[in-house]
Amino acid sequence: MPSCRTGNEIGEGGEKLASIHSTESLAKYLGLSRWTVSRVLNGHGGVSDKTIERVHRAMKDSGFEPNHYARSLRGGSTRTIGICIQEVESPSLSRKAGELQRLFRESEYRCLLELTNRNHLLEEQVLRHFLKLKVDGIVGIGTCLSPESDLITEIETAGVPVVLVDPETKLPFPVVEVDRAGATGSILELLWQAGHRSFGFAGFDPDYTYSADRIKGANKFLSTRSLKPLWMYFESGTVRHDFHYGARLGDEICDKCSLPDAILAVNDRVAMGLIASLRRNGTSVPKDVAVVGHDNIESSSYFEPSLTTVDQQIELLMKAAQQSLIDFLKTGKKPPARITIPTVLQSRESHAEMNPPSSR
Repeated sequence: MPSCRTGNEIGEGGEKLASIHSTESLAKYLGLSRWTVSRVLNGHGGVSDKTIERVHRAMKDSGFEPNHYARSLRGGSTRTIGICIQEVESPSLSRKAGELQRLFRESEYRCLLELTNRNHLLEEQVLRHFLKLKVDGIVGIGTCLSPESDLITEIETAGVPVVLVDPETKLPFPVVEVDRAGATGSILELLWQAGHRSFGFAGFDPDYTYSADRIKGANKFLSTRSLKPLWMYFESGTVRHDFHYGARLGDEICDKCSLPDAILAVNDRVAMGLIASLRRNGTSVPKDVAVVGHDNIESSSYFEPSLTTVDQQIELLMKAAQQSLIDFLKTGKKPPARITIPTVLQSRESHAEMNPPSSR
């Protein structure tokens, strides 16, 4: 007859499953030493796979979760990761946070997620809070922490591993980043091959780190062809790059600027708002002007016309960040100073072949 496990089942050590409420009682139930169970809970080696499976199964069946914070006071791991992110209104940032949390969860870490709204003082408060909670590691997504902040020394002194994803500032921590310069070069190459010869840039503020990187890529591509952007139109200091921003830029571009063959928008949302504005002003995309974006958000393939853009490969980006931190925690060896993830071009309907190439 099949056996049935219940909350009153007696383990090898004589303990009842329902009474497991500590590392000691878990060890007693399984007939194992506390040392063995502690090594399993802390993710240390020297324990067989079979024993690890038994410990995890007993924890699941009993509903027991170890007190990581109590163990941290004894110098143990909290199995928690602090994630600091600008905001989640951006579809790309939201996906990055979700993907990172999923990856850490698969490695049996819990994540503490904090939003900072690009406020460097708030970011300092959040990071200090992470240190007080004794997190095992920290991931900063789009951090704008000042390189002059005293907090950098505090983090280094505490010995907490840190990995940054696309930081806005230069900090002495390992970085995982998107190849934004290469992304702009690939978009311009696509447009060039389609016959486009004049280019405008919407929303690229050279004082904003991500835009500055992409402007470098654009200048590198255009300089080899003795070209310059027809114009760069942006609202200085604006960091909310959404549909409304794209629409505002589109209205002003139609009013003040000559249309190039193609417009590169700072991201997909700006591109969509821009296209909507161009339509209202009687300009057809891509018949009159090509428009391309950046990020490959989900709606970009459903928009009309479907948007030519670049994909950041967020899964690879976040995997590189998560694996760098996990390896750091396991080995104590600092990850590479910089890991750059290439983008993937998504060619769709919002740009069209020009034959012969434009003379505009």
